[in-house]
Amino acid sequence: MKMSLAKILFVLAPLSLGSASAVALDPVPTANSAPINSAPMEVRYYDRGLKDARHAYKFELIRAILDSTHSEYGDYKIIPFGEEPSAKRQSLLISEGKILNLLWASPGTAIARGEVITIPVDILRGLLGFRVCLINPSNFPSGPIESLTQLQLAQGLNWADMEVYRFNGLLPKQGPTFESLFEMLAAQRYHCLPLGADEAMFTWREKKVLYPFLTLEPNLLIYYDYPVYLHVSKQIPALAERVALGLKKLQANGEFLRLFNKHHATDVAQLRLDQRKVFCLKSPYLPLAGQCEKTLSYPQLPAKH
Repeated sequence: MKMSLAKILFVLAPLSLGSASAVALDPVPTANSAPINSAPMEVRYYDRGLKDARHAYKFELIRAILDSTHSEYGDYKIIPFGEEPSAKRQSLLISEGKILNLLWASPGTAIARGEVITIPVDILRGLLGFRVCLINPSNFPSGPIESLTQLQLAQGLNWADMEVYRFNGLLPKQGPTFESLFEMLAAQRYHCLPLGADEAMFTWREKKVLYPFLTLEPNLLIYYDYPVYLHVSKQIPALAERVALGLKKLQANGEFLRLFNKHHATDVAQLRLDQRKVFCLKSPYLPLAGQCEKTLSYPQLPAKH
């Protein structure tokens, strides 16, 4: 049975957040139509090994997507790019489709604005928009925080989030590299490094060895709509079809949720997101109507046995 990408995306839509346009593609091959003796489909994204351990969930999800579509599309070959270029450079590379052809990014960012086919399913199920603070207790304000203007925030140089903070009248300090942000925090040059709930615990565990002062602030939550979609180079439409079909299959058989919980459930439970004081920011990357007006939907975690 042939299925167009449009039909696949219709099935996927309930788990998507925000708005994204999809490009109409040719029908997906049937289970018995994978070319015989054809070269493996090349899948190219950046992966610097241990330096990118924080992306383990995304890497495992992509492999599961490709494995689940073997009968339709045949073998694949992952060709990692051992660098993490700037977002602007990534946008150029994925548009060309030769060095990079598959990336993850939020709507409105440089990558999402490239020559890409977007699969509008939030693979992080909203987690990236739930921001908790990594802090240095030595200089974090001791009194109650009533406004984010009481805090000096920080972000990495050219992080897409900067536009969210600027749009809301905030001006975080910027570190030229991820590592420099922790050196700046050690020097007490800012109060809070807001990181997504999908990455905060991992980063805290990893960096606390070098920066023993590092602490996860327990009471505050910064929130903004920030879905993360997979984007495929328009030069490789068959890969976009494969990714869309693979996500549909993983959602249907429960593997998508299982992988998500495997990598995130324990850490998210420890963050107690629903018990924090919320500061909502509006994202200029998405339609403004309704932002910061809805009741937050916190991640549903598996029941404890």
